[in-house]
Amino acid sequence: MLTSSVLAHLGLPATTPSASQRHPRSDHPLLRQIRAIGWQTDHNGLASWVRLYPSTGDPACDSIHLAITDWGALHHDGWNLPTDLSAHQLAALLGQYTSLLRTPLGNPGTCGHQLMSDLRPAPHRHTATRILVAPGARGALTQVVDPAPCEAPEGHQLAIARAPQDTIADTDIHWHRPPTADEAARPYVLCLAVNLLHLAGCNEIRVANGPAVHANYPTFNPKIPGSWLIDLTAEPHHPLLPPPFAGSGPAWYTTPALAYAANRYAQPKPVEGWVRTAPAAPYLNPWYQRIRLARLAILERLGITEHMPTPDLLAALNDLPHADPGQRALLHAIHATAEDAFTALAQPPTQPDQVTLTAWPTPDTPTWRPDLLAAVYANARANLRRKLGQIARDGYFPLAVAGDHVLYATHTPHLSEITDQPNSGFTIGIAPGHIRPVATHPMHWLKDRVTKGTNAAQVLKDTCPSW
Repeated sequence: MLTSSVLAHLGLPATTPSASQRHPRSDHPLLRQIRAIGWQTDHNGLASWVRLYPSTGDPACDSIHLAITDWGALHHDGWNLPTDLSAHQLAALLGQYTSLLRTPLGNPGTCGHQLMSDLRPAPHRHTATRILVAPGARGALTQVVDPAPCEAPEGHQLAIARAPQDTIADTDIHWHRPPTADEAARPYVLCLAVNLLHLAGCNEIRVANGPAVHANYPTFNPKIPGSWLIDLTAEPHHPLLPPPFAGSGPAWYTTPALAYAANRYAQPKPVEGWVRTAPAAPYLNPWYQRIRLARLAILERLGITEHMPTPDLLAALNDLPHADPGQRALLHAIHATAEDAFTALAQPPTQPDQVTLTAWPTPDTPTWRPDLLAAVYANARANLRRKLGQIARDGYFPLAVAGDHVLYATHTPHLSEITDQPNSGFTIGIAPGHIRPVATHPMHWLKDRVTKGTNAAQVLKDTCPSW
């Protein structure tokens, strides 16, 4: 970890070098010195996080990682650690993160993405000696595979000239409506948030270690990962509930979305599919467990435990903004490790040689899987929509939804009014998928936002403090 006092000694500028100087083959004095002693940087060159390894070595086995704090590492790249911490305090927090998850090597999303393959390692031979270093684990992803055309993110060569309707439809719920007369008579609008919406349930998603194969009129099987073309808009749903599926007309959905459709209606009959028939396994299971335990450990240090009585838990959550800032920052980093790792499954190239490409190829890593990202979104949407439908039987319909934030009209300002309903699938707690209170406002606050056509749930998601 390089703090301010070290930069001048190493000949590094106080701010991030220009793009031309950051390039791994640039003539920056530090890079020239590194190459002169037989070392080099990885393809990212000089950045807030720098990876160095011997030119004749193996980056996976023999490397040094530098975190340059004045260039944004630890404070502005997703870690958001307090800026007034000493080097000793920063090192202590990084040590705690390392003991709970892994050694940091970039922003939390990068760490979370790397942690996936840490826990499901593929067989690896040393680049220089070809000696088998790691035998690999069952369920590891070992093949670099192209996404199906519908799964390819924008900018990928398979997405060029693709029609908008041929893009995968699975997204989070973003929806709002005006209150009914009965709801408008209730005095309160209560916002709840689902803990780690995308992490919850991701451990059950099956991932295949192989390419997608095109098929016409395939038979849907919930155990086969893939993307399926089907029209689900005709399926009935209550007008006071958000639609269960994101697409309209014939659209592409991943397996979790169709599995949810199969539970709601009859057997889905897709007209087209990209299916992965290679052996599939719940790839994210050990990753989910590691993050869940790390998060519980930090919450316990903050005085919040899994089995606290609900009144004590709510009081502890209310006091959380005043707790130890270092531990709160570590909790935020663990959340970012989980949530941002999903985005990394489909991120575009970051190498200096590729960022300007208008159409880029599939990155040379088996863990770059846009299909898994789409399945995570579909699974999260299905889980939340299922719970919204359950409590609707008790007369509680959401007024607005923005991803993991949900608004309800209530008679009291207490979240227990929602969780105590006979059909409620919501539980107050700290586990992934449980809920916590965000804010309570009078009904006229919501009416003002409805008049402006604003999604009030999104307003609270953007303005209320997170964990």
